[in-house]
Amino acid sequence: MRYWTWERISLFIAVFNLIFVPLTLLSHPNWHAVAQAFVGHGWIVPGGFLSLTFLVLISANIGTTIAPWQLFFQQSCVVDKGLLPQDIRAGRRDLMLGVVGMVLVAMAIIVLAAQTLKGVPKVQNLDADLVLGAIRSRLGDGMMALFALGLMEAGLIASIVITASTAWAVGEAFEIDRSINASPRKAIGFYLPAIVGTALAAIAVLSPGLPLGFLNISVQVIATVFMPAAMLFLLMLLNDRELMGAHVNSARRNMASIAIMAGLITCNVLYGIATLFPRALGG
Repeated sequence: MRYWTWERISLFIAVFNLIFVPLTLLSHPNWHAVAQAFVGHGWIVPGGFLSLTFLVLISANIGTTIAPWQLFFQQSCVVDKGLLPQDIRAGRRDLMLGVVGMVLVAMAIIVLAAQTLKGVPKVQNLDADLVLGAIRSRLGDGMMALFALGLMEAGLIASIVITASTAWAVGEAFEIDRSINASPRKAIGFYLPAIVGTALAAIAVLSPGLPLGFLNISVQVIATVFMPAAMLFLLMLLNDRELMGAHVNSARRNMASIAIMAGLITCNVLYGIATLFPRALGG
């Protein structure tokens, strides 16, 4: 029952991600301007769309959305939960529900940030304290407290998911007992990487002067760089008829996967060119 308890606690925490949606609605944004911005109208990008800064931010946003560790997490959840082939359809529904929910939350955060931070000087140097201060000045103490709660919840659910993914990946690599259903006494090798990883992350966060923003963005960019390789191996498995049987990938899904990989590779190539040859793309 440990996995089911862990999953329900995680889902309960994750639901609070939705707190950003009412916060955005209460900020009363200009929805016409929002709609125009989402289709690219009126964008102001210093240095242009091929500048190194813009490509880094694009890569980081992709990396925080689809990352290699998420593949390990999802497949390990399927195994630990004991799902069977007949559960695939329900699993896909769960996945799409999560995708739609998180896209909605991401859009809400973008709109809320744009609404509350517009006109703030030196916005590129903002940290969490200054962001909360800007929200308080625009929306009041109550909204600031809810936003802070949302940030804490997002960090908590991220730490839960990433530590579990780390433990599963290490356990699989070293072929040791790897299940949340196992007790810590019987599976210390499974729980230890999660504990060590959490401790190291805490030390990093509490270290004075450490450029956490830079490290955060760098990790997401690295995730984007490695994602095409992870997706390629996954695609090969999905097209193995002997392994997948009736659930082998369809041509439509293959085309969608290849298009995503092509987009990631293109982004990585442009980022590499902009890094090595800054003037090559006019940035």
